[in-house]
Amino acid sequence: MADEIEVRRAQERDLAAVAPLLYSAATGMYALLAGTEARALRVVESELRGGLLGATWVAELDGAVAGAMVAYPYRDDPSHARRLLRAVLRHAPPWRWLRIARLHWKGQGLAPEHPRDWLYVDALATAPAHRRRGVASALLAQAERSAQSAGLPAIALDTPQSNEPALALYRRAGFRAADTRPTAPPSPAAVILVKELTV
Repeated sequence: MADEIEVRRAQERDLAAVAPLLYSAATGMYALLAGTEARALRVVESELRGGLLGATWVAELDGAVAGAMVAYPYRDDPSHARRLLRAVLRHAPPWRWLRIARLHWKGQGLAPEHPRDWLYVDALATAPAHRRRGVASALLAQAERSAQSAGLPAIALDTPQSNEPALALYRRAGFRAADTRPTAPPSPAAVILVKELTV
């Protein structure tokens, strides 16, 4: 029998499960900005409470949060980036503020540009205990439904070039590699993937 996966909007009660998932999806960038894992997790929770929760979906499996996805129209990306910077600064000691600001703006300069009316999957993660059970595929299917119901013509996302399992997952889900972003420390080389939709 196939696993029963329920995909729904994230809620406040999901914060403790969702924050570590989103932290893991960021390939170390939260810890780099925040300085420590504990502070980074507080930053993620602060981001979620500050408005990101509305763009977050969870997949439940066996009564537990098994995966999470943040997806929003790309036109909303600048406001999410500002929210991240505010959250990091709020949780960091003042002597780290200049370094944080530099890292943040460098990261913004490396971010791929997508059409504003595309859905952007900013983060996607599956809890280790629930991998290979269809959780990520269920979340990507939700991204497609969300884009189609909003009349958005495509979905875009990016992932480190070295993440072969993720690249295979996205290809199976119908995404194609549209571009690559070279390594620019601290950011790894990344593949930008796109899926055009029939709306």
